[in-house]
Amino acid sequence: MRKSKQFIGMPVISLQEGQQIGVVRGLVVDPEKKAVAALIIEQKGWFKEQKYIPFNRVHSVGENVITIDRSSNAERGAKLPDIVKLARERTGVTGARIVTENGTLLGHVDEYYVDLETGDIVGLEFSGGFLNSVISGRAFLDTTFVRTIGKEVIVTSNEALANVIKLEGGLAESLRQLQKTTSQAWDTTRQKTRELGEAINRSLERVRGPREDDTTCSCHQPPGPNGEAREQQDQPPPGK
Repeated sequence: MRKSKQFIGMPVISLQEGQQIGVVRGLVVDPEKKAVAALIIEQKGWFKEQKYIPFNRVHSVGENVITIDRSSNAERGAKLPDIVKLARERTGVTGARIVTENGTLLGHVDEYYVDLETGDIVGLEFSGGFLNSVISGRAFLDTTFVRTIGKEVIVTSNEALANVIKLEGGLAESLRQLQKTTSQAWDTTRQKTRELGEAINRSLERVRGPREDDTTCSCHQPPGPNGEAREQQDQPPPGK
């Protein structure tokens, strides 16, 4: 698979004629099929003309060049009305918001990945939204969890939230595992906080000593003149 932006600027070579017929200037997306329907080609020469190559006519997508069997595989829009209609709808995927069925905004699409054999859109790369509240950076979502691709919004199933893949330094970590790790760390923090609070309370009790209502005990009365403990005497009420 390859990122959509990596198609832009790639030369298109005709195998039959052995010549470059143009370069890729854009992709036409079929939202219902979740696939790239065609490549938009800008031809070489003085009279530059925009043509379309339906993806099923692409022979191969290589590292540096896209090949087709013959130059006639690239046609004007007049002969490809369905392709032109999709192009005018401008369903670009990139920039669309990703929202789950239950209304959670996952983020905004930065890129999408294309299967080089079939043209199918196999994954979305996104950032922002809910992602920023959990992890920083970018994430990947398989399009098997995508229900609808619209012009401005991509709707996913609720299961998408637990199947987001974090992208960072070549490592992938599922959001579900990340949430589990975060939950465990939070539980550990709460337990340590509770233990620290109990230790502080025990220390305060030792510093305070006996409570005030225990100071009336005879063991705390000063000794009498002969060293004997004084007996506690009832104090007469005021006015007597």
